[in-house]
Amino acid sequence: MGFLGQRYRTKVSKNWRAFIRLYNKIKPFDIVIFQIAGTGKIHGIGIVKETYFDDQTPVWPNERERVLFPWKVAFSNIIYSEKPFTSHYIRIENYVDGYGIEELSEHEFRRIIHEVQKQLNVEFNLG
Repeated sequence: MGFLGQRYRTKVSKNWRAFIRLYNKIKPFDIVIFQIAGTGKIHGIGIVKETYFDDQTPVWPNERERVLFPWKVAFSNIIYSEKPFTSHYIRIENYVDGYGIEELSEHEFRRIIHEVQKQLNVEFNLG
């Protein structure tokens, strides 16, 4: 591999470590916000049931030869909308090859949840 290959390999190795560190912090009952990468559009929230470190079970039809999404989280509940609930760009620094993970500040989280509650006309008891 040339110089660019080495830089890419270093970046990916560094990002995987940060990604895994945050991924391993996900626990049951955590609330996950789903943002479409690069758009800031929030399309869903979910409550974590359990996490899997690396699951090689295919999910999508095009995963016949290689599992594309081995990092899986099981959810007890998911609220999803085709129309975005809100737009709020979440800066995702721990992003590797299609996977993105980041922790939200309390303020960002409450703002997003408020918008979801307003659109659905419901109230969540978040403690």
